[in-house]
Amino acid sequence: MRRAPSTACGGFSLIELMVTLAIGLVLTLAISMMVVRQESLRRGVTSGNDLTSNTAYAAFLLDRELRSAGAGFSQASSANYGCDLNVSLNGAQLLPATAAFPAPFATVPQTYVLAPLIIHAGAGANGSDVIAVATGNSALSESALPVSPRSTAAGQLKLANTLGIRGGDLVLLSQAGVGCMVQQVSNGFAGGAAQTLTFGGAYAANTINGLALTGFSNGNAFVSLLGNVNGNPPRFMLFGVGDNATLFSYDLLKLSSSNAEALVEGVVDMRVLYGVDTVRAGLEQVTAWIAPSAAGYTAAELTSGTAVAQTNLQSIYAVRVGLILRSELVEKSDVTPDTLTMFSDLGAGATYTYTVPTGTANQRYRVVEFTVPLRNVRYSR
Repeated sequence: MRRAPSTACGGFSLIELMVTLAIGLVLTLAISMMVVRQESLRRGVTSGNDLTSNTAYAAFLLDRELRSAGAGFSQASSANYGCDLNVSLNGAQLLPATAAFPAPFATVPQTYVLAPLIIHAGAGANGSDVIAVATGNSALSESALPVSPRSTAAGQLKLANTLGIRGGDLVLLSQAGVGCMVQQVSNGFAGGAAQTLTFGGAYAANTINGLALTGFSNGNAFVSLLGNVNGNPPRFMLFGVGDNATLFSYDLLKLSSSNAEALVEGVVDMRVLYGVDTVRAGLEQVTAWIAPSAAGYTAAELTSGTAVAQTNLQSIYAVRVGLILRSELVEKSDVTPDTLTMFSDLGAGATYTYTVPTGTANQRYRVVEFTVPLRNVRYSR
């Protein structure tokens, strides 16, 4: 007998295969979308963290540099504030600068006028502000030492005593109506009861830009201790934003570097306001925030050396710094409004509006503001 053929068919039908394939494609698409979304989220979080880190570091760095402005020379403000600073390095004139400062500080005046802190409005990239800050670091005394009358000579002068002064110290020699110059104490010098202070080293010079050491001789000259070239150098610095969205610094005394140094990436703008005691009733408190472009508070006016400039400099007790930072990550859609505002709580006169450049609204921006008290200005006289 012949066996009847089996009617059962093995495998899947065409419809079943098509349904399975469709389900697989949907699952693959869903998983791919989840992976892409997760990667985008990860990149956004990383970019946000980088922006937060840059913001915190920029605020910390500027606060540290600005807080001690005026240390070492504010106790003799009548002689020191507003005088043209003369500095020599290895026999060549360093200040006033003989050429423009490097970018982004090329528009800052080459004659450096001594003051705790001066804001050069609009001198940085894209109209941002530049901060000039001078800070001593002697760790010995804030009191200026009077120079004995008619004691200045080539490479030396006399003080009541030289206690605490050592070789390599940088000192500021100043006299109202004469000027200011930086000198370096000779190597191996050990201060004590001896009155003669001798100069020598890279920053020592008998004449700088026509100003002679012997010109400080009529009994109204002072020596202010600034620090030492080894270990505790003074900080005479410029801070500003460059064209490549980077915060830069420049050491005017070239103690750390001869070039502008990049500090923080992603900084696109910096604006600064003066915190001023406009009442001047001896309370030493900020009563108004004044822009560095306001009458009486421009860099040119504050460094003019007039009595009004002296009064205004001694009335600045704080600065308020505003920074705008931008992330490197480019999003698919816009994530930033067309404008950003700094100092919005201070009223129309102090508020600053930043216009986000065309084509960058798909990058994340962050605004940070902080106030730095200038503690040394309170003790100026």
